[in-house]
Amino acid sequence: MIRLIINIVTLVVLAVFIAMNVSYETSINLFGFKYDNISTVAVIIISLVSGVLYSFFYYLLTYISKSEKLKIRNKNKQTKLKEKELKTKEKNIHKAIEEGVKDSIPNNTDPVELELAAVGKKKKIPLKLFKGKKNN
Repeated sequence: MIRLIINIVTLVVLAVFIAMNVSYETSINLFGFKYDNISTVAVIIISLVSGVLYSFFYYLLTYISKSEKLKIRNKNKQTKLKEKELKTKEKNIHKAIEEGVKDSIPNNTDPVELELAAVGKKKKIPLKLFKGKKNN
Protein backbone atom coordinates (compact mmCIF):
# COMPACT_ATOMS: atom_id res chain seq x y z
CA MET A 1 0.00 0.00 0.00
CA ILE A 2 2.87 2.38 0.82
CA ARG A 3 4.44 1.68 -2.56
CA LEU A 4 1.19 2.62 -4.25
CA ILE A 5 1.01 5.93 -2.37
CA ILE A 6 4.64 6.75 -3.23
CA ASN A 7 3.94 6.06 -6.91
CA ILE A 8 0.86 8.27 -6.88
CA VAL A 9 2.72 11.18 -5.26
CA THR A 10 5.60 10.84 -7.74
CA LEU A 11 3.23 10.87 -10.70
CA VAL A 12 1.37 13.90 -9.38
CA VAL A 13 4.65 15.82 -8.94
CA LEU A 14 5.65 14.86 -12.48
CA ALA A 15 2.28 15.95 -13.87
CA VAL A 16 2.50 19.33 -12.11
CA PHE A 17 6.01 19.86 -13.46
CA ILE A 18 4.86 19.10 -17.00
CA ALA A 19 1.74 21.25 -16.64
CA MET A 20 3.75 24.28 -15.56
CA ASN A 21 6.10 23.98 -18.51
CA VAL A 22 3.76 23.10 -21.39
CA SER A 23 1.12 25.46 -22.77
CA TYR A 24 0.28 23.65 -25.99
CA GLU A 25 -3.11 22.49 -27.18
CA THR A 26 -3.90 19.18 -28.83
CA SER A 27 -6.77 17.18 -30.24
CA ILE A 28 -7.71 13.71 -29.06
CA ASN A 29 -9.80 10.87 -30.41
CA LEU A 30 -11.68 9.05 -27.66
CA PHE A 31 -13.49 5.95 -28.95
CA GLY A 32 -14.48 7.61 -32.20
CA PHE A 33 -15.29 11.03 -30.74
CA LYS A 34 -12.79 13.69 -31.81
CA TYR A 35 -12.08 16.62 -29.50
CA ASP A 36 -10.07 19.60 -30.82
CA ASN A 37 -8.05 22.27 -29.00
CA ILE A 38 -7.82 20.54 -25.62
CA SER A 39 -5.04 21.63 -23.32
CA THR A 40 -2.14 19.22 -23.14
CA VAL A 41 -2.11 19.68 -19.37
CA ALA A 42 -5.71 18.46 -19.15
CA VAL A 43 -4.86 15.39 -21.23
CA ILE A 44 -1.88 14.61 -19.00
CA ILE A 45 -3.86 15.01 -15.80
CA ILE A 46 -6.75 12.91 -17.11
CA SER A 47 -4.32 10.20 -18.19
CA LEU A 48 -2.58 10.31 -14.82
CA VAL A 49 -5.81 10.09 -12.83
CA SER A 50 -7.20 7.26 -14.96
CA GLY A 51 -3.92 5.30 -14.59
CA VAL A 52 -3.90 5.80 -10.81
CA LEU A 53 -7.54 4.70 -10.52
CA TYR A 54 -6.87 1.66 -12.68
CA SER A 55 -3.84 0.62 -10.59
CA PHE A 56 -5.78 1.20 -7.35
CA PHE A 57 -8.67 -1.02 -8.46
CA TYR A 58 -6.22 -3.64 -9.74
CA TYR A 59 -4.40 -3.64 -6.39
CA LEU A 60 -7.70 -3.81 -4.48
CA LEU A 61 -9.03 -6.74 -6.53
CA THR A 62 -5.72 -8.60 -6.18
CA TYR A 63 -5.77 -8.10 -2.41
CA ILE A 64 -9.37 -9.35 -2.15
CA SER A 65 -8.58 -12.37 -4.33
CA LYS A 66 -5.57 -13.35 -2.19
CA SER A 67 -7.53 -13.00 1.03
CA GLU A 68 -10.34 -15.19 -0.36
CA LYS A 69 -7.84 -17.85 -1.43
CA LEU A 70 -6.30 -17.78 2.04
CA LYS A 71 -9.73 -18.22 3.64
CA ILE A 72 -10.46 -21.20 1.40
CA ARG A 73 -7.11 -22.82 2.28
CA ASN A 74 -7.76 -22.34 5.98
CA LYS A 75 -11.23 -23.88 5.65
CA ASN A 76 -9.76 -26.86 3.79
CA LYS A 77 -7.18 -27.39 6.54
CA GLN A 78 -9.86 -27.18 9.23
CA THR A 79 -12.03 -29.62 7.30
CA LYS A 80 -9.19 -32.13 7.04
CA LEU A 81 -8.45 -31.81 10.75
CA LYS A 82 -12.11 -32.37 11.62
CA GLU A 83 -12.20 -35.37 9.29
CA LYS A 84 -9.21 -36.95 11.07
CA GLU A 85 -10.75 -36.19 14.44
CA LEU A 86 -14.04 -37.80 13.41
CA LYS A 87 -12.23 -40.90 12.16
CA THR A 88 -10.42 -41.32 15.47
CA LYS A 89 -13.67 -40.79 17.37
CA GLU A 90 -15.35 -43.38 15.17
CA LYS A 91 -12.57 -45.89 15.90
CA ASN A 92 -12.88 -45.19 19.61
CA ILE A 93 -16.64 -45.69 19.45
CA HIS A 94 -16.19 -49.02 17.66
CA LYS A 95 -13.69 -50.14 20.32
CA ALA A 96 -16.05 -49.07 23.08
CA ILE A 97 -18.92 -50.97 21.44
CA GLU A 98 -16.79 -54.11 21.12
CA GLU A 99 -15.73 -53.87 24.75
CA GLY A 100 -19.35 -53.33 25.80
CA VAL A 101 -20.41 -56.41 23.84
CA LYS A 102 -17.65 -58.49 25.44
CA ASP A 103 -18.61 -57.24 28.88
CA SER A 104 -22.29 -57.97 28.30
CA ILE A 105 -21.69 -61.59 27.32
CA PRO A 106 -22.17 -63.65 30.49
CA ASN A 107 -19.25 -65.70 31.75
CA ASN A 108 -19.61 -69.45 32.20
CA THR A 109 -20.37 -69.35 35.92
CA ASP A 110 -22.87 -72.22 35.90
CA PRO A 111 -21.28 -75.08 37.95
CA VAL A 112 -22.52 -77.76 35.56
CA GLU A 113 -20.98 -76.00 32.57
CA LEU A 114 -17.71 -75.50 34.48
CA GLU A 115 -17.52 -79.22 35.28
CA LEU A 116 -18.26 -80.18 31.71
CA ALA A 117 -15.58 -77.80 30.52
CA ALA A 118 -13.11 -79.24 33.06
CA VAL A 119 -13.88 -82.80 32.00
CA GLY A 120 -13.48 -81.88 28.37
CA LYS A 121 -10.04 -80.46 29.12
CA LYS A 122 -8.74 -83.58 30.95
CA LYS A 123 -6.52 -85.87 29.00
CA LYS A 124 -8.12 -89.04 27.87
CA ILE A 125 -6.37 -92.17 28.92
CA PRO A 126 -5.58 -94.52 26.06
CA LEU A 127 -7.63 -97.70 25.92
CA LYS A 128 -4.57 -99.93 26.06
CA LEU A 129 -4.10 -99.23 29.72
CA PHE A 130 -7.61 -100.48 30.58
CA LYS A 131 -7.29 -103.83 28.89
CA GLY A 132 -7.26 -106.62 31.34
CA LYS A 133 -4.35 -108.99 31.89
CA LYS A 134 -4.52 -112.21 30.03
CA ASN A 135 -4.45 -115.32 32.14
CA ASN A 136 -2.25 -118.09 30.74
